[in-house]
Amino acid sequence: MKNTIIFSTALFFLFNVSNAQVETFDLSDFKLPYLRYETLDFDFGLNSQNQFESWKDTIDYNILRSNITSRFNLGSRYQLYINTPSQQSNYSLITGFQTRPFNQSEQISSDESSVINRNSRVNFQIGGSSRNRFYNRNNIFLEIGPNINLNYYFDNAKNTQKDPSGNISFERTRKNNDTQLNAGIEIGVGFGRIEYVGDAQMALFILKDLKKKNRLEKEPTHQEIYELAELISRNRNRRFFDNRHLVIAQIQSIDSLLLSRELVSQADATYFTTIYDNWLYANNPSRPSGFRISAGPKVGYMLSVYNESEEYTDSPLLDSEFNYRYSYLDYGLWVNANSAKPLNHFWQQNLSVTLSYILATNVNKILELPREQRRHNELQLSLSATYGYYPDTRSYVSFGIQAGWHHNTMERYFYPVEDFNYDDEDLIYDRIFAGPNFNGYYYFSPRFRFNFNGSVNYNFHKTDNFGIFPLPVQNGFSLITHNRLNVFVNAGFTYALF
Repeated sequence: MKNTIIFSTALFFLFNVSNAQVETFDLSDFKLPYLRYETLDFDFGLNSQNQFESWKDTIDYNILRSNITSRFNLGSRYQLYINTPSQQSNYSLITGFQTRPFNQSEQISSDESSVINRNSRVNFQIGGSSRNRFYNRNNIFLEIGPNINLNYYFDNAKNTQKDPSGNISFERTRKNNDTQLNAGIEIGVGFGRIEYVGDAQMALFILKDLKKKNRLEKEPTHQEIYELAELISRNRNRRFFDNRHLVIAQIQSIDSLLLSRELVSQADATYFTTIYDNWLYANNPSRPSGFRISAGPKVGYMLSVYNESEEYTDSPLLDSEFNYRYSYLDYGLWVNANSAKPLNHFWQQNLSVTLSYILATNVNKILELPREQRRHNELQLSLSATYGYYPDTRSYVSFGIQAGWHHNTMERYFYPVEDFNYDDEDLIYDRIFAGPNFNGYYYFSPRFRFNFNGSVNYNFHKTDNFGIFPLPVQNGFSLITHNRLNVFVNAGFTYALF
């Protein structure tokens, strides 16, 4: 009798362990195979932003300010990801058109005078970047990250000032266009590796749904789950001119593996539609896993060619037009640390720390005047923590918090390039910020999805550098402290060509 009880207990234990294979599979164990994965997306988006703030100086001068903004964007994005034991690389090419058809801000001073600003903007963009890590056998890597971006902006702005009685005392219309070229590169060394385990998550989605619908003949082992995840990764690399043939080939390969491992025996409509539904909708944002830290030098360059015209109404000022050429060269050091952990099949934790220090020189050339330059240095620290939730194959949402500190010291004026004999006190700028954020999406069809994101951000500033931090008016402030609460919500649609 005693032996029978022991034998029955052992069978019960083994049965339950076997049935827990899917539930106990650790996403962090998955390592991507040799992989080359590319996507091409088109983005359509609308967003609006409302902002309310108050300013107060030590001389009892105060301002109330409100701002309303709307935006529309249309763009495309091509991305290529390469993963091998010795390389991880991301390549990105973007094109974009953004317009801000409506932006209005109104500020009311303590004497009831007011300033109303209305403006619109159009922006065209094309750019590319890459991030490459080349590994040795000890997970030590060389990191190279170049980028280049070309932007064109056109702005149309109208400024109206009213006296305390509500009469217009000044009005100005300004039009400008700006062509900007930005280029830079970061080079560093680091340790650690982050793998993307989204394909293992899809394998679990497929197997769990088949199990719920009684289409699994047995509980898959961890090795079989791993093999299915690898197959899913390789399936993403396949390309067909006709997308129907692509999907058929991908589903057939999954079916072939499940049959060969004797995980299924009944290949009916329920079985195939379960695989099909997961394949089309379970491609959630890639879930990373691992730890990585890297550091190194960086250099960046920006060139801007700017033209502006102004017209005045109810003002003795004359209409004007001018142009200038502006360049910016910076060099410095950076440190990045990232930790990513799938807490379970549904929850994800991502942590990151970024620290950078740069020295920069700005060179300005206005009309026919001599060249002038201004130097500055800055230190930036950024911290973030994000938790993602993957409840089903169609939905994803993440919640997080971000905080940081930005410190900048800058020469008070632009000085002639040939003249370095000055002893002016530097301008200072300090910003501390923190707040929660969220983002997510919902699939309407395999290629069409609804995206949303938003944030609540509190900012504290202390500065006398009103070039970095513009004042709402040109008088009444010296060294200021400023508090701002930003509430941002964005929603849009993405259509993927492949």
